[in-house]
Amino acid sequence: MPQINKKIIFLAILIRLLVMPFFYHPDMKSQHFHFQFFSKGVFNIYEYLFDNKSNLGYKDTFNYLPLTYYTFGLTQTITKPLLGNDFYLWLNDWGETRNDHSNIIFYMFFLKIPYLILDIGLAFLLLKTFKNSKIFYFWLFNPISIYLIYILGNFDILPSFLTLLSFYFLKKNKLLFSYLSIGIAIALKMYPIIFVPFIFFYNPKEILKHLKYCWFSLLPLIITVLPFITQTSFINSFLGSGLTQKILEYEIFNIPVFPILYLIILANYTFSKSKQKFEIAIVQTFLIFIGLVKFHPQWIIWFFPFIISIFINSKKINKLFLISFFILIFSYIFLFNDNFLFWGHLTSINSLFIELTSPFQLIKLRTHLDPLIIQKNIHNLLLFLGIIGSISYAKNK
Repeated sequence: MPQINKKIIFLAILIRLLVMPFFYHPDMKSQHFHFQFFSKGVFNIYEYLFDNKSNLGYKDTFNYLPLTYYTFGLTQTITKPLLGNDFYLWLNDWGETRNDHSNIIFYMFFLKIPYLILDIGLAFLLLKTFKNSKIFYFWLFNPISIYLIYILGNFDILPSFLTLLSFYFLKKNKLLFSYLSIGIAIALKMYPIIFVPFIFFYNPKEILKHLKYCWFSLLPLIITVLPFITQTSFINSFLGSGLTQKILEYEIFNIPVFPILYLIILANYTFSKSKQKFEIAIVQTFLIFIGLVKFHPQWIIWFFPFIISIFINSKKINKLFLISFFILIFSYIFLFNDNFLFWGHLTSINSLFIELTSPFQLIKLRTHLDPLIIQKNIHNLLLFLGIIGSISYAKNK
């Protein structure tokens, strides 16, 4: 494994420690609002929320899988003495002061510490997987992962870590651990199931060996979901997450486009002999996914570790393409009519930041243009570039 500079690692951690407390998104509060019930002895969060909805300050359902609830509920339970009683008063405050609290900077810092551990761990895992210090340092200092992990403050870094770990074991030909890692990731969030066929067809000559172990990719999900599978409250909550609907939403002649393009990418991948065929296929899937799906910003982290590998090893023209693609992505994100995706992130410093004019409002107030139409055109451009880029990677694999 390449040598690394400890001072640079210290600097990367310091940057994160400085960012962590000062950025906030209400999704983090809503998630921890649900996680708090684990410490109160609630093991069926779906039924509990359904039965007590009228008595709770926050009315939304828990749209994640049981393992997510148990993992972060247990984490919150262990750290409960350090958070203080005011933390739970804040979690249950959904009135006018819901995004304003004197200790919110401390809460943001403390709640993101598990993400920091996973983030730095993922950097070292990238180093072990690709044996390239440039990839390692790029992960540590790129603004995109810092934004996704510490500003949005979502837990997607955990399944992302496990997905990369699965690829690391795949390269080591440790198929049991590869499928088990991706299986735990799927039990946390369903999206890593997109990666499973790429693992299965990584080496077509070893299909029989993969058949022996591939069922481990579903075992953690089956074990954790089975107790809830017949409950209406769980089914309604899980269907509320929206990823499946979004993937199937874009249609031509009533035929969903994403599954078809995904299968084309998979077929090309299966017969490819490129040393980077896995990473290229993930980047192609990402390009098509972003162009076709009305994505949430935090979903970018699902693919990002593999994008970095391709970016570092690309020619200058391909680097410029990916940079331009990400500029368009963030132009699309900042045009949501959601101030918490712009100035609102700074609410932990001062609640008045949420009152500042967002890009969406600025365009609407100062021009005759419709920001939603601009955003839609950006998304169409992303789709066009995604198709062109995906074809380009297929030809130059």
